[in-house]
Formats: sequence, C-alpha cells, structure tokens
Amino acid sequence: MRGKKAELPNTINEYDFGALAKQERNARARLRLIGLAHLKDGNSITATAKMCRVGRSTVYDWLNRFEQEGLEGLQEKEGRGRKSKLSKEQHQVFKEAVLELQNRRPGGRIRGLDVMNLMQEKLGIECSLDTVYRALAKVDLVWISARSKHPKTDPIAQEAFKKTLEKK
Repeated sequence: MRGKKAELPNTINEYDFGALAKQERNARARLRLIGLAHLKDGNSITATAKMCRVGRSTVYDWLNRFEQEGLEGLQEKEGRGRKSKLSKEQHQVFKEAVLELQNRRPGGRIRGLDVMNLMQEKLGIECSLDTVYRALAKVDLVWISARSKHPKTDPIAQEAFKKTLEKK
C-alpha cells in the first residue's frame, strides 16, 4: 500500500509494541499498540489506518500521544462515559454496609432491592437495580452462590437423613 511514511520519534525503537499489545487488557489501548507496531515495521499512516480500521487522523493522534507522553499516552484516560453515583470515598463505606447487611440477615442472601434501599437510606443515592449491580461489581461484591439456606436448617439432621436414605 502506498502512503506517506510517518516521521517516527526516536523512542519508538525502545519498545516491542507487539509484545505489549499481547499483555494489554484494554482493547482500545491494545489497538493503539498494534497501530504503533505497524508504524514501527515501516507501514505508512494510511496502511496502518486501514489495518486497524480507523481513520488516518486517529493514527496521527496515537503517534502524537506516544511522542508527547510515551506509553502512558496510549492508555485509556479517565473521564469516558457517565460518572459513577458512588464517589471513590463512598466505595468502602458502601462495601462495609452491604457486608454488614448480609451478616445481619439470619438466612438467605440479600437481594438487589435490599441494596438499593440501603443506598437510599445510608448514602442518599436513588438509583435503579442496574446501578446497584454495577456498584456491587465496582467494589468486588459480585458472587455466584448456591441456593440460600433456610435459617432453621439443621445440617446434622440432614446428614443423618442422608445416611439412612435407601439408595435405588
């Protein structure tokens, strides 16, 4: 493919962008690293843009960000999308409140509606269930568990029953 070869910064030869791209978890940052790998391999801006399926101006932007900020410039920046209803300071308070709610529960597990009510009462945040589950995920409180246990279950009686049960 034809196109103008980009003027690459001298620091581009210090990095193995292919290896860095394999380790990168963020898809957008990975694409930027792959794009710079193509440029380092001698491809033009146009060819790199076609291979990465982005516009040429985007490739120029990646190159400028790398030149000005280094590898940090290729990482995803804060500020994309809607801001969380929970501030960073509230995360720990929220997590402790949810765990306390679960521990106070005599049997079973808490539901999203319980957490939604907790957020309203303790933190003054009115939100939807979707927001509740996102907030739980943000503070690492997402779990898949077995069926809940009734508060009056007797594990010893259950084991005794299993031992006396006739097998077919």
